[in-house]
Amino acid sequence: MPPRPEGTDGSDWSYREVIEDRYKRMAVNMSATLLLHQVQSLAVILKLAWSAIPLYIAEGSPNHFFWAVLVLLVAGNLFFYMGKPRGRCVLPYMKVAVTCVLMTLALTFIGIWKMYMLDPKTSLLSRRLFKYLKDQGRVSSTKALDTLTTVEGVVDAAVLAACGICFFVFNNWVRDAMEVVKERDARNKAAIDGAAAAKAAGLKKRH
Repeated sequence: MPPRPEGTDGSDWSYREVIEDRYKRMAVNMSATLLLHQVQSLAVILKLAWSAIPLYIAEGSPNHFFWAVLVLLVAGNLFFYMGKPRGRCVLPYMKVAVTCVLMTLALTFIGIWKMYMLDPKTSLLSRRLFKYLKDQGRVSSTKALDTLTTVEGVVDAAVLAACGICFFVFNNWVRDAMEVVKERDARNKAAIDGAAAAKAAGLKKRH
């Protein structure tokens, strides 16, 4: 009895298991990414609202981090949904979207580090808002300052956590998708090369 063709005798089961696990992992990661991207977008919106306090208290415009994060938020969501997360994803758009999440995370970290480590304490938005409310006669207790400081810290922590987790899961999906595309291109190239070789062999036999 002649041997079965290679790849049909079950000897490639381990490779098929790896591929199957990858697709399962990609499906789970994309489902999680869809939720996490919405969560991190909400967290960033809250951060932007907090960063816009100078507008509310008539102390000028927000700092440059505000505008950079706003651009990243809009661009990231635009490319994310253009990438069709609920269907056949467009990988180049998803790469841009995950890069926007990473840049948002980096800018947020730098902004927080600058505000707490380099800038004077009086420049903290919680203190500026407290001073404004105190001058308006709306608050007088230091508990209000403690509350505002806590809110500021919670918002900052939420943005860092949401962006960090979203990037980790989203980037894992992108890496798996890139591997799938790479393998598919390699198979297509091998098929084209094989067809060309067969055609060349056929022409050679005729001559």
